[in-house]
Amino acid sequence: MPLALAPPRGTMAAMSSSVPAATTALFDELDRVIRESSLEVHFQPIVDVGAPGIVGFEALTRAPANSALHSPLVLFDTAASAGRLVELERIVMRRIVNRFVELQLPGKLFINVTADTLLASESRIAIIAAVLQPLQLDASRIVVELTETRPVFDPVALGTAVAALRSLGLLMALDDLGEGFSGLKRWVDLKPDFVKIDRHFIDGIASDPLKQQFVRSILEMASPTGTAVIAEGLEQEGDLRVLRGMGLHLCQGYLLARPSAMPRSSLRMDVQALLDSHDDGAGGRVVDADVAAVTAGQLAHDGPVATPALSCAEVIEMFRRDPRLYSVPVVDEAGRPLGLLRSLLVLHRGAERFFLEIHGRASCRLLMDANPLVFDVSASLRTMSETISNIDDRFMVDGFVITREGCYVGVGRTSELLRALSDLQVVTAQNANPLTRLPGNLAIDRQLARLLDEGARFLLVYWDISRFKAFNDLYGYAAGDEVIRMTAGLLLADAEQRGDFVGHIDGDDFVCVMASLQAGPRLERLCEAFDGGMRALLEPAHVAAGGYETPDRRGRPVFHAIPLLVGGALPVQPGRFASVRQLSAALAELRQQAKGLARSGCFIERRQGQPLA
Repeated sequence: MPLALAPPRGTMAAMSSSVPAATTALFDELDRVIRESSLEVHFQPIVDVGAPGIVGFEALTRAPANSALHSPLVLFDTAASAGRLVELERIVMRRIVNRFVELQLPGKLFINVTADTLLASESRIAIIAAVLQPLQLDASRIVVELTETRPVFDPVALGTAVAALRSLGLLMALDDLGEGFSGLKRWVDLKPDFVKIDRHFIDGIASDPLKQQFVRSILEMASPTGTAVIAEGLEQEGDLRVLRGMGLHLCQGYLLARPSAMPRSSLRMDVQALLDSHDDGAGGRVVDADVAAVTAGQLAHDGPVATPALSCAEVIEMFRRDPRLYSVPVVDEAGRPLGLLRSLLVLHRGAERFFLEIHGRASCRLLMDANPLVFDVSASLRTMSETISNIDDRFMVDGFVITREGCYVGVGRTSELLRALSDLQVVTAQNANPLTRLPGNLAIDRQLARLLDEGARFLLVYWDISRFKAFNDLYGYAAGDEVIRMTAGLLLADAEQRGDFVGHIDGDDFVCVMASLQAGPRLERLCEAFDGGMRALLEPAHVAAGGYETPDRRGRPVFHAIPLLVGGALPVQPGRFASVRQLSAALAELRQQAKGLARSGCFIERRQGQPLA
């Protein structure tokens, strides 16, 4: 429930002299609660389900359980009616922040505020500043959640109030997106650091395509603005799987933890096991079929950012205050990363004799590493691992910067990259084809099931090396294995360029999952590359003849043409297939059609296009 931070325009003087007895009783109880400061504060964690861990806590305040004002709604409505909202707000905020610091909780502190409250008092900023100053909690760790219970008729004034809060260093969140009066216009006007999707769109999302599309749209809008998205009301494991598959990693709900007056600073063992599990087939800690397609963008996290206007003295103090802060990117006005402030180097320089006296007011650029590790969002696991293996061990803890088209997106943690690489090794060992090391049948089925659950559009291609047996019989199994590895290499190289998926079913059969439905030229290039590779493996005489002769069971010579790469391509639209089994059956028909091709090519489903041959 919202925490009020300033009084409404009405006061006790404006109330009717004939107050009902029930209201008088509530006023008396409010007086006792304020006088005794008998307020209970509960905290519910907000969890990163991708790299499992707690990133912050939402504060929930209420009167004692035996009080008539126990409900937060009744408590703050009564305070507003009594004209004592400012008085209550100071006590509540001080109580919340004090308790948060006292419990030494990690991450950010989320506090609910109504739009009416922000607009109600010109003294609100001074009140908040006065409360925070003695409590030794950095303002950047506090997130004000804007909750709208009624329409806002003065959006300009609301924007001014939000800007004033930000001037203190506080972050902003738009609460309950999709419910009440919180909408896309408010998002555009206020440019919040976080948006919290209303629980209505999260509960049951696993079985509701419309909810899935709503959340997918929110994520698409949030990406270019750098806004972090939080899912509220997560209660079911199936919903968790779908959210992780979509790339929504910040979640809050009873499945992860209930509000508590004595919250844990880390996840319960059962929750940690749930999020670490390799059986859910999706997630920010991508496992099974997904792990090979992990990119830097999936490892990006929001975090503090510095600008060149920040002084050396300020960044030194920032690192001193927060020992868990290892690095901070420095970005220019256009959002381009200029360098990285590393805790190790900053504190070392700050301890030098006379450094602060001489350079304290200078730009923090003096202290930054101008050549940090930077990856584009599309960088693959392989690219990142090869690059990071060459950096100084002392800087491993500092992580890396992630960009999109040269602009800052977030920071990545080396620990998560190493975890993803570890997952890749485990999955490869357990589920990969032993010859090509590509994902096998189990990983393929999980990948397709996840895409069907998400309602994704994709092109599914079943590749087969036709005429392979005769080649294998004549040239031997070692040469046959070389053809299979060559084919796997071609398909994998093409898939990695675009973040697509490729799996090895068995023998000479492969599956590719392509994000683009318009892949005709790519399929043609793969077939041409296969033909070129086959010619390089054949004897010149067989290339010239277009094939070779082998004896049949009776010893009579039989001519066999050179092996081909043929495929059946199935464009998949949301809702068309209910299961992987249905998908496989439709693909089997196309595979038979492809076997009739006279040269390497791919047969695309007739309803979608003509065969490429």
